[in-house]
Amino acid sequence: MASSVIDCHTHVYPPEVSADPRKWAADQKENHWSLLVAPENRPSIQDWSSPHRMLREMDAAGIDQAILLGWYWEHEHTCRWHNTVIADWVRQAPDRFIGFAAIHPAANVREQLEIAASLGLQGIGELHHGVQDFNAKSEGWLETADWCVANKWQVNFHVTGTIGRQHPNAVATPLEELLAFAKSAPEVPLIFAHWGGDLLFQECRSTSIEIPTNIYFDCSASPLLHSAEIFKQAIDLIGIDRILFGSDYPLRLFPKTQKHADFHSYLAYIRNEAALDRAELDALLGENAKRLFNRG
Repeated sequence: MASSVIDCHTHVYPPEVSADPRKWAADQKENHWSLLVAPENRPSIQDWSSPHRMLREMDAAGIDQAILLGWYWEHEHTCRWHNTVIADWVRQAPDRFIGFAAIHPAANVREQLEIAASLGLQGIGELHHGVQDFNAKSEGWLETADWCVANKWQVNFHVTGTIGRQHPNAVATPLEELLAFAKSAPEVPLIFAHWGGDLLFQECRSTSIEIPTNIYFDCSASPLLHSAEIFKQAIDLIGIDRILFGSDYPLRLFPKTQKHADFHSYLAYIRNEAALDRAELDALLGENAKRLFNRG
């Protein structure tokens, strides 16, 4: 029997956003999102989707479930709005979609979390301490971490490194800050997106470090950032058990050949280029996520 495939890193936006993302962002004062997703000075690699189209693409690629992540919005009101969008998608396919909440750790954290839980969401992400202006000692983050321990939620952090190809306008995440978050919340599973930035690269460290066991890594957007060797490099450093498949759908990961985003292209790339054996593939593509999220 084929193992389950779970995509741990996808995003969703309604037509009101995709119709004119730059205007929408200006109206909401979400300037950083606009710089990344709808830049004025270069073509965007962002694509858009709908529940029906996403499910069709998942079926075509053999993906059983997908985690729908929120964004690291600059304003609490945008986080609350996005959570209602994610919850609506989950209601349309509760056996296929798993909703994570957009949370702003600056204020009203418990209220944000309780409302997100009441909507049926089951985790947090993405967070970005640089864009959302918090750190490992911030009251809002520590309250968030305590709530996640009590409710068995995981947290996905957006992480940008300095190694590999860089996305214009991205805000880098200092390695020391990542470790501080992990140490401040040792009982919370933290998923560091995009291979955890610099954390896997020895050349970025002044000394050898031990990566805390509550840190997981997802491989979202990897073809845009690294060569395929990153998969084996990560396994050699930390083993396979804490690496999760994530695509960053509906981002176009192969913009030179893709007109529209899909899941199949990245899965084919991993299977053909990452040089993983069957056990490693099964762990990466679904078994690790099933164990982390207690999904059978």
